Amino acid sequence: MRSLPNLLIVDDDQDQLAYYGIILENAKVNLIKAESGFEALEKTNGLALALVITDIRMPGMNGYELALKLNKQRAGEKVPIIFLTANHINEMQVFKRDGSGVVDYIFKPVNGHILLCKVNVFLDLFNQKQTVLENVAQLEKTANELTRINAALKKSEKKYRSYVDNAPDGVFVADETGRFLDVNKAACRITGYSRNELLKMSILDILSKESQMDDIVDFRRIIKTGTSKADLLFKHKNGTTRWGNIEAVKLAKTRFLGFVKDITENKTAEQVLKVSEEKYRTMLTASPDGIFITNLKGIIIDVSEIGLELFGSDNKNDLVGKHFLRFVPTEEKKTIREVIEKTMNEGIAQNIEIKIRKKNQFLFLSETSATLIQSPDGMPLSFMIIIRDISQRKKMETKQIHADRMASLGEMASGIAHEINQPLNTISLVMDNILYEATKDENIEREYLKKKSNKIFENIVRIRNIIDHVRAFSRSHDDYILTGFDINISINNAVSMISEQFKHLVINLNLQLEEKIPSLIGNTFKFEQVILNILSNAKDALLEKKSKLSTPFDMLVTIRSYQENQLVIVEIADNGTGISEEDIENIMLPFYTNKDAGKGTGLGLSISYQIIKEMNGTIEILSNMVHGTTFKLVLEIQNKD
Repeated sequence: MRSLPNLLIVDDDQDQLAYYGIILENAKVNLIKAESGFEALEKTNGLALALVITDIRMPGMNGYELALKLNKQRAGEKVPIIFLTANHINEMQVFKRDGSGVVDYIFKPVNGHILLCKVNVFLDLFNQKQTVLENVAQLEKTANELTRINAALKKSEKKYRSYVDNAPDGVFVADETGRFLDVNKAACRITGYSRNELLKMSILDILSKESQMDDIVDFRRIIKTGTSKADLLFKHKNGTTRWGNIEAVKLAKTRFLGFVKDITENKTAEQVLKVSEEKYRTMLTASPDGIFITNLKGIIIDVSEIGLELFGSDNKNDLVGKHFLRFVPTEEKKTIREVIEKTMNEGIAQNIEIKIRKKNQFLFLSETSATLIQSPDGMPLSFMIIIRDISQRKKMETKQIHADRMASLGEMASGIAHEINQPLNTISLVMDNILYEATKDENIEREYLKKKSNKIFENIVRIRNIIDHVRAFSRSHDDYILTGFDINISINNAVSMISEQFKHLVINLNLQLEEKIPSLIGNTFKFEQVILNILSNAKDALLEKKSKLSTPFDMLVTIRSYQENQLVIVEIADNGTGISEEDIENIMLPFYTNKDAGKGTGLGLSISYQIIKEMNGTIEILSNMVHGTTFKLVLEIQNKD
């Protein structure tokens, strides 16, 4: 709100000042009274004055001097001054004073009406001037604000242009016909056209001919709805057809703003994923093994048809959503957890024998493998568990192991016969000796008979032990309970059944068995079968080499046993023909043999490998065609539970 204008009135006569105050009491002014020029200057210092009325003749400082000083203090803006005078002087003389600001005069005695009229005129002029100045100031302020807004708009437009031009997705403005009115750099990059080229085109010009009708319908739907999305095929400038996702927002009745994103790679990925999904489904359907997909917590999320059959179910809902461990018996849960842990660490675990419980609670023996499914950045997503029912195979293997054992006995028959014949010959000689002594003298010494009888019984016990061991070795051991056994005793037992055969063939057998080796958990008879299989192969390799050499050589088989950290190692080395690199890679496979036709089934080493694998061991083969072959059985030392 504007304040009242200041009016200064100066007169050295107090009565006159009081009189002027009465005249001007209704005037809309802030009246400032002074009795001298000095008092006037002091009271108005720093104040804006609308009008000054002053007496000309005053002591100390007259009206002219006061007028000059007042306007000197307000350089650039003159204060209008009215002189009060009692002398009728020439008018030109009153206005002669340069810089005084004198604009009028009033003669004394002052007429109140004239004074009030003159004051109102100058106040109106002052108020009009103030209004003009305020308007000018407001106009200047408005002009400055407009300048600022214009600059801000230009800056904002520049920013907008920068943002739009550098946006990763295409941005365009088009009219209702689809004609481009503006495009950004990304729109040019996506379509392959320059800005000038696009501004001469419409969206319809770049829609793909392959599906143009569908695309036009989608585009017109976007225009009609005002805000919509659609995936459209468009033609790139280079002639290729690409996919674009277009989103449109109506700006005005005849214009809309569009955003386009090149989704060709996504569409291609979707098609690849669809093909992959079809392949995945085909794999689940066609695989001869049961396939189970579980999440990282072990919950089944998908299962193949064979998987349903293996578990004795005809409905996926019986399995999906349930934990895989639910179908694993308690004694196998530790093993399956170890499989999962190995899969997480190494990405795969293969061919682990685990018992699985069917829906009807029956158990079957499976060969289980697990694979970790990962995202492209290596994050674990799920597990694929492959289950193969090996119950029948195990039965066949068991029968084959027994058959192989019997075949080994057949090969060792002559050696066993010789092993038994030796104590029989001894018994025969002792009996002949006793009978001979009986014919010479009717009285035979007691000590002599005791000594000869002990010799007979020793050889009878030896024969019994051989027969018992052969009987035990040849029997099926399906019901054998795994126990701890002394590996050196097993080696000696196996050697005892083949040593006479080796002596007859002049094959030297060198045993280097380390004492106090920890017991191993397993089937001692099956382990003996492994030793016999390897010794039999060593015998064949030695005889083959002997037949090829023109000069004699010492045939040698060395058997070593020793402990190395938590491992027990058995090495069986021969100096025979050796095994080629190609044969080493395949020699553990069933029915693979490098022997002449009719001399081997190709199952001995395969069965041996399975037996050692059941004992959580491995078989390593070192061989060359000059120095012979070494089979290295590596077995973990296990605690007895």
